[in-house]
Amino acid sequence: MTRLGQLAQEVTAANPWWRSESWAARDPDLLNAERSALDYHPDVLSDLEPGCLYILRGPRRVGKTVAVKQLVQRLISTDTPPTAIVRVAVDGWAAKDLRTLTQHVTLPPGPPSTARYWLIDEVTAVTGDWPAQIKWLRDNDPGFAASTVVLTGSSATGLTEAAGALAGRRGRGVHLDRSLLPMGFRTFARHALGNAAPDVDQLPLAGLKGAAAARAYRELVPWLDDLVRTWELYIGCGGYPVAVAEAVVGRQVPEWFVNDLFDIVAHDAFRTSRLARTTEMALLERLWNTITSFAVPSRIGADLDVSHEVVSRHMDFLSNAYLLWTCPQKDEKAWVAKERTQDKIYAVDPLVARMAHLRNPERHDIDPTALTEMQLGNAVRRRILAEATRTPSDRFLFHARTPTRKEIDFVSEHLGGVAIEGKYTEGAWRSSAATVEASPWSGLLATRNVLDTPTGKDATWAVPAGMLAYVLDS
Repeated sequence: MTRLGQLAQEVTAANPWWRSESWAARDPDLLNAERSALDYHPDVLSDLEPGCLYILRGPRRVGKTVAVKQLVQRLISTDTPPTAIVRVAVDGWAAKDLRTLTQHVTLPPGPPSTARYWLIDEVTAVTGDWPAQIKWLRDNDPGFAASTVVLTGSSATGLTEAAGALAGRRGRGVHLDRSLLPMGFRTFARHALGNAAPDVDQLPLAGLKGAAAARAYRELVPWLDDLVRTWELYIGCGGYPVAVAEAVVGRQVPEWFVNDLFDIVAHDAFRTSRLARTTEMALLERLWNTITSFAVPSRIGADLDVSHEVVSRHMDFLSNAYLLWTCPQKDEKAWVAKERTQDKIYAVDPLVARMAHLRNPERHDIDPTALTEMQLGNAVRRRILAEATRTPSDRFLFHARTPTRKEIDFVSEHLGGVAIEGKYTEGAWRSSAATVEASPWSGLLATRNVLDTPTGKDATWAVPAGMLAYVLDS
C-alpha cells in the first residue's frame, strides 16, 4: 500500500468522465481519432454481458485503448452511471498494485446495487503474478466478482496464462476472448471509397464458392478497378488506424508511426534481444522475405552470423507480441499440425513486414504477391477469431502438401472444403490450378484482376484478391 496516494491520483486522472460530461472532447486518444477523419469504431467490445471477465488481445498501436474509451462513451450514452466505470492504464505497475487499487483506493460512489465496469488496459505490462491477483479478487472481493471486467494486453504468453488461471471465474457469457487486429480490407475499402463502396454482403466463411458466391463476385464486377487499386493501397499501408487515416486521403504512412512500430519491436518485443539494432533489422528483412516459402532458422542464422536458437527466439518474441503468426502444415488425417514439418510465417500487417525497407529503402521490400498471400491469410484469421465463441489455438489455419509435394497456401476446417491460393496473376491462370486440383480441396485462386467461376462441383475458380477479401474480411 506504499503507493496508495499515487494510485488514487492516477485513477482520478484516468477517469475524466467522473468530472465532466464533455470529457471526450478533450481526451487525446479520441481527439486524435476524430482529427484523422476516420470514423472507425470496431465492435470488438460490443455486447458485453454484465458480470463477465473479458480478455482483449492484440498488438500495440492497433487501437485497444481507443476501443476501450469508445466503450466508455457507449456505456454512458446508454445510462450507465459514469462513476460506475473505472479505467486504469497499468503499464509498469506491480501486481500488488491491482489489489491496492481495488480494495483500498477510495472511488466516487455510484448508485446503490450498481455493479462496476473495471477496464484494465495493458495488464500484460504489469510486473509480477498479476493473474493471481485478478483471480484472488474474483474469489474474495464481492464487488469485483460482480463487476464486468475487461483486461487488455499485448503479450500472448501473459494472456494465455491468465485465461488458464481465471478458468471458472469469468462468467457464463460467450465470446469472452476477443482479438483486435489491424483493420480488415472490407472496412478499409469502405473508408477509402466512401459512398462509392459496393453494397454487397459478406459471404459465410464456408461459402466462398457456390451459386451465392458466384453471384456476389459478379455483383462486384462494376467495382473491379476500384477494388484492385484499393487492394494494392491496402497491401502497402496495412490496417493500423493511423496508417489507414493517411492512406485514404492520399498521404504516405507517417515516418513517426513507422518509428513507433520500430520502437515496439526493438524496445518491447525484442527488449531482451541483446542484438545490435542493425542485426535486428537484417533479421526482420530475412524473416519476412520467406513469406512465400519457409523460414529456416539455421539458414537465416548462418546469413547473419548468429545461431539458429537466436533466430527462433526472436521469432517467438514477435509471435508473443502478436506481430507474427505461424501457419503449420496440416496433418493428412486431422485438423492438426503435422509433426516435424516446417511452419510458414506471416506478419500481422504489411507495415510490420515492410518495416526494414521503410526505415532503410536500401533494404529489400516485400513483393505484392507475397503481401497478397499474407493479407488473405490475415483475413481468414481475423474472420475466424471474430466469429469464434472462444479464442481457438493458433493452429486453426494450415498450409497443405499434395502427394507431389506441391504447397497449397491456406486450408482450414472453417473454409468448408475450399483451399485458397494467392497467385496474383493478371493473365493465364489455369496452369496455376494444377496444384490444388491434385488435392482433396476445391480451389480458389486469388488473382490480381481475373474473375472466372466455371461451373462444375470441383472446378477451380479465379477471383480477384480485392473481391475475395471484400466478401471475406471484416
